Amino acid sequence: MNTIKDQDLYKNQQLLIKIVLHAVDQVNFTIRNLNKRPTVAMLMECENCLTDFMPVVQMIVVDHTEYAPVYDQMATALDAAQVHGEPALIECAIIEFN
Repeated sequence: MNTIKDQDLYKNQQLLIKIVLHAVDQVNFTIRNLNKRPTVAMLMECENCLTDFMPVVQMIVVDHTEYAPVYDQMATALDAAQVHGEPALIECAIIEFN
């Protein structure tokens, strides 16, 4: 039988995974749109999306370093967007618990 503490830990891990996956999905959606329509408005939207989600992922990375590659990829994508390059999609190798 699982203790309450174990159940809370599982729920917290699930929540963190869902937050990071949501951030990755939103950023990738914006990057795909930018790659389809490379306009100034889409570039600004991509930068806005990255700057909105990066602090959230950074807060998670402070305690859970396994998410650091996601943050690093977001930082690289933001750098590319700021120099009018082509940001790469964020790859996330997080396995969701069932």
